[in-house]
Amino acid sequence: MAPRSLGGPMKLLSVAAALLAATGLSGQASSPKYVEGHVWEYRTRPQDAGSLLKVQRVEMMGAEKVYHISVVGVHFATPGIAGILPHIPVSEETLDASVTKLSAEKREFPTSALDEGIEEWRKAQGGVFTIPISQIVGIIDDQMATAQMQAPANP
Repeated sequence: MAPRSLGGPMKLLSVAAALLAATGLSGQASSPKYVEGHVWEYRTRPQDAGSLLKVQRVEMMGAEKVYHISVVGVHFATPGIAGILPHIPVSEETLDASVTKLSAEKREFPTSALDEGIEEWRKAQGGVFTIPISQIVGIIDDQMATAQMQAPANP
């Protein structure tokens, strides 16, 4: 008795293609998680509820992606400081640890200050944050409060 066929070569190709697609090995690139222009809600500090971040630019630094983001809706401890962080270079790890969902909310995000920030970052050969956004905001808030306390009083 001859071995029984399971549907011939076409059936075998269909099964192989299904397995490749299921395991992500089909050769097609998956779409990126974080895309320029997307606005995200993120895990904020309690005082920053409603704050949003926007992926402004994405570029490669060596083998790693750098996400240039802006954050709006921050409530700083120092009075009179606008609640905007126009440029923060972050890693994908930072975004993974921070974002909760895409936002449909329409808010204004900085553009000219972003360009200046990116230019300065490149000149300084700056690094990339790898900690959650809420921690970055907290560090910046603390630094501004310290700078305010150390500033000479106006006569």
